[in-house]
Amino acid sequence: MIKKSNCICAMSAILIVLICGTVQGRSYKASELSQKMAEISSLQQHLSNKIALAIDMRQQLHIRIAELQEEIKEEKERLQIDSFEKAILVARIDYDLKLVQQLDGYIIKLSEKIVFFQTGRETLNFYFQQVQDDMMMIKTLDDLEIDKLIAQINMVLQEYSPDNSGPMIDVNDVPLQNMKKIWNEVID
Repeated sequence: MIKKSNCICAMSAILIVLICGTVQGRSYKASELSQKMAEISSLQQHLSNKIALAIDMRQQLHIRIAELQEEIKEEKERLQIDSFEKAILVARIDYDLKLVQQLDGYIIKLSEKIVFFQTGRETLNFYFQQVQDDMMMIKTLDDLEIDKLIAQINMVLQEYSPDNSGPMIDVNDVPLQNMKKIWNEVID
């Protein structure tokens, strides 16, 4: 009888340890998921700020291009220039065309960054929603599902975090539009 009682006590102790370990493991997973939600929220805010900054920069570049195009038109009229070949011989027009060319490339790169940041923000929002849902169901999820979700979140956080702190545009990687095309757009 004592042997049976000791066996039951030992089995009960093992069950308690297993249950407490599972509860503690779940608590750790919930804590880890909460941490990921905080990281996601922080990165989403940074991406939103970058999007707003890039949109503002792009708008300022459009304004500057319009000013340069007006200056080109004025010089064309003032000097009665009738061809691209003659226009690029005038230093002011040549400089303005090159500047429009460069600014147009910046706009293209900023637009690409805006799409990249928006995609990142949407992806992070998806994972944030998934973490919220999983937190509600944490008692039924197994550790492998939670670990898989955390690994996916870490990949997304790594993908969008480096671009969050660097420059918006790599000036060495700006596409340049043909100056003659720019000239034709300006004079038309």
